[in-house]
Amino acid sequence: MRERDWEQRLAAFVAERRAMPFEWGRNDCCLFAADAVRAMTGDDHAIGLRVHTSAQEAARLVLARGGLRQIATDALGESVPPAMATVGDVVLLMNEGRELLAVCNGGTAIAPGERGMVALGMDAALAAWKV
Repeated sequence: MRERDWEQRLAAFVAERRAMPFEWGRNDCCLFAADAVRAMTGDDHAIGLRVHTSAQEAARLVLARGGLRQIATDALGESVPPAMATVGDVVLLMNEGRELLAVCNGGTAIAPGERGMVALGMDAALAAWKV
């Protein structure tokens, strides 16, 4: 459940991560989404996921856990249609032929990119999870 001041917590998290580049095991899509949830709720759903330091290790971890969709479902419960996502919810997007987890920011979803946070269109969302 979100804390009463979740909006301020999410805003502080976004400000902190705005210029932080993508980094496996620290600021990749899965940990970015989990850290945003932790900022809003105080719950860390990434326990056991902070063990990779490369794309290859991350791919093995995601495969072993059943994929990004299953990782999000295990942490947050059943998914909802992307149209039901609101600010702060976790979304699964397709971007450049790959799935990634992001955080709904209204009409866009935010995720870590090569040079800092990027905004992606919600029209690429495949699923969402209410936080």
